[in-house]
Amino acid sequence: MSVTLNTKLRSDGKANALRREGLVPAIVYGPSMENIPLVIERRDLHELFSRITRSSRIELSISDHEEAEMLDVFVKRVQYNPITDEPIHVDFYHPDPNTPLKLHVPIKVIGEAPGQKAGGFLNVLFDTVRVYGLSKDIPHLITLDISELEMGEGIRVRDVDFGDVTPLLSPERALVTIVAPRGMELEEEEEEEEMLETAAAEEGAPAEESEGESEEG
Repeated sequence: MSVTLNTKLRSDGKANALRREGLVPAIVYGPSMENIPLVIERRDLHELFSRITRSSRIELSISDHEEAEMLDVFVKRVQYNPITDEPIHVDFYHPDPNTPLKLHVPIKVIGEAPGQKAGGFLNVLFDTVRVYGLSKDIPHLITLDISELEMGEGIRVRDVDFGDVTPLLSPERALVTIVAPRGMELEEEEEEEEMLETAAAEEGAPAEESEGESEEG
């Protein structure tokens, strides 16, 4: 998934003056390019943030720039006003398309597990997974469907299709699990103990009779 963001080259105007005009200063940089100062319409930035995740690839359109009309970038850093919580500066990173990079990809859980309907709780162990691969192959989201998970089951790294990128976690690491409430766990443990005691008693009864018959003979 990629989205387009329209930007302009930044003039020498001061940052506060630009912000009063509804513009947000920004910069784009990368290993194979010079830094480019930009300005973005604040409303366009709000719309962008409502549509992307931290691993979404963005097509950055730069008007009035001969050498960089369109760049594939990721959001590297966002600075916010501590009072209004409005974005006041954005860093974009343009990676080398032929060099793998490491990036955290958010996890989204969908569905309702049968184990939840039976009283269990969803335990999300990771909200992101760090992956390694080319920028064009980085997913913007990892979706985990829990609609078939019973109580005590989960989804491990090895159960997920990561496409052409490599997850930087052990294949056996659980990402989500369905866990039983503590009270239910105690009841199950007591039931198991009772079953074991009953089985032991049933197995022991014939043995005692056999021993008695042997003594009488």
